[in-house]
Amino acid sequence: MQLTQEQMEIVNCELYAYDVLEVIAFAGTGKTTTLYEYTKARPHLRFLYVAFNKSVQMEAASKFPDNVTCKTAHSLAWRQYGQNYKNKLIPSLKANTVMDVLNLNSYEDAKFVLDTLLKYLVSTDDRIYKKHIIPLARQHYEHKKEPMPDFAYMAEQLWMMMADTQNSDIGMLHDGYLKLYQLSNPILDFDCVLLDEAQDTNPVTARIVLSQPCPKILVGDPHQQIYSFRGARDAMQEITATSIMYLNHSFRFGNKIASLANQILHCFKGETQNLTGMNGEGEVGEVSGNHAFIARTNAAVFSEAVKLYKKCKIGFAGGIQGYRFDEIVDTYYLYDKQKDKIRNSYIRSFQSYDDLKEFARTVEDWELRSRCTIVEEYRHKIPKLVQDIQKAAVESDKAQIVLTNAHKSKGLEFREVRIADDFPKLVNNGKLITGEEFDIDEFNLIYVAITRTKERIMLSESLQEFTEKFSSYPNIADADIAAIIPDKP
Repeated sequence: MQLTQEQMEIVNCELYAYDVLEVIAFAGTGKTTTLYEYTKARPHLRFLYVAFNKSVQMEAASKFPDNVTCKTAHSLAWRQYGQNYKNKLIPSLKANTVMDVLNLNSYEDAKFVLDTLLKYLVSTDDRIYKKHIIPLARQHYEHKKEPMPDFAYMAEQLWMMMADTQNSDIGMLHDGYLKLYQLSNPILDFDCVLLDEAQDTNPVTARIVLSQPCPKILVGDPHQQIYSFRGARDAMQEITATSIMYLNHSFRFGNKIASLANQILHCFKGETQNLTGMNGEGEVGEVSGNHAFIARTNAAVFSEAVKLYKKCKIGFAGGIQGYRFDEIVDTYYLYDKQKDKIRNSYIRSFQSYDDLKEFARTVEDWELRSRCTIVEEYRHKIPKLVQDIQKAAVESDKAQIVLTNAHKSKGLEFREVRIADDFPKLVNNGKLITGEEFDIDEFNLIYVAITRTKERIMLSESLQEFTEKFSSYPNIADADIAAIIPDKP
C-alpha cells in the first residue's frame, strides 16, 4: 500500500527521551497502517502498543512486527495485581449488592456510593475525596432539602472491602486492580509506548503510559470520544505534546461522506481541519436491501428489529447478547407483577416497576429509561417478540440488515448505512441547537455513525434537515460560530 504524504511524515518522525507525539487520526485514515510502518522502520526498538480493549489488542498482535508487544492496560496490571483477585473478579457491581454490604436503605444512595467509587477508580487520585461524589447526588439531596450522607466515606469502606482478597462479600472490578497497579507507579521496560484510541483513555491508563521514561506516541480522534460517561478523558488534550501531526485523508469513504462529517465537526466542534474522502465520491440517499442500521439507543434497535425480523435476515453487530433483550423481558415481568419469572437478580431486587422507573429517573440511567419506554410501548407482546427476534437473528456476515447502536458501531465499517432518527435533533425551529443543549459526546456519536459507511448513507429526517439548511456553514460569521460551539472544559 502506497503511504500518503502525511503518513510518511509520521513514519519518518524521530523521537527522543521524553518526547510525546500526538497523531490526530480522523475516521478511516489508516492509523494502524501508519503505526505498523513506524515500528517496522525501527526493528532495533522495543515497542509497547496499548490497546483500548481485548479485541483491538488481539487484532494488533496479528498485524504488528515482532518488536511490538500488544497489551491492554488491564493485561499489564494482571500479573502484579489482577491475578490476586481471580477468585472474586466481577464484570460489574450493582446497587442492590452495595445496599446489602453497606446496610443502606435506598437504591439511590447505593448508586451514589457506587458512582463515587467508580469515579475514583478512573481518576489519578491516591484516595477517595468528596470531589468524587457525583453532582447528581448533591442535586438529589438539595431537592429533598435533606443533608447529604457522606458518600465519600461509604465509597472508601466499599473500596477497602473490594481490595481485601479475603473478603468474599464484594467482588473486585477490573478497573479496581488497574487502579492498584497505577498507584504502584510501574516502570515498563520498553523503548517507546504507543497508545491507541487515546481519546477514550481514562486518566488511570493515561497516567501509566505518560509516566514512562521513554518516547510516547498517542493516536486518536478527539471527535470519536464517546465514553466520557465511563470516566474516559481525551488524553491528547490533557498534555502538552512535543509534536502534533494529522491524518486527514480517509480511505474508507468518498468526499460526499467526508463533507457530511465536516459539517458536523465545523458546526458543533469548532474543528478547523478538513476530512478528505479518498474512496471516490460516495452517495447520500436511499440504501439498498443490504445495509447497516445505526441507532443512538438500544430501544430504537429493538423497535427496528420488531419491524424487520419477519421481512428479512437481521443480525446484530457484536452479537444479540450485547443488546440486553433478556433484561427487557425481565423489566416487563416487573411491570406486569410477575416477579417469579424474573431471572435478573438486580431487576428482581426492586419492589415494583414504579420503583425501578423512579430510580432510573433519579440517577439518570438512560439505558434503563429507554428500556422502560420499550416495555410501556409493547407490554404483553414483549416475551414473544424477544423470543422470535432471538430465533430470527443470524450472524452479522449472513444478515441482510445489521442492527447496532452508535457505541457498538465504533471501529466497524459497512458498505451502506442508514441512520436512525433517535439522535438529538440538530435543528430547532430553523436554527442550529447550541452546544450547551447536549453533552459533547452526542455530537461525536453522530460523527461516528456517519463515518461507518464506505459507499452510501441514508440520513434520518432530522439530519437531512440539518445538512440541507446548513450546507454553507463554513461561511457563517464568526459571531454566530461562537454562539454555536460549546465551551471546552
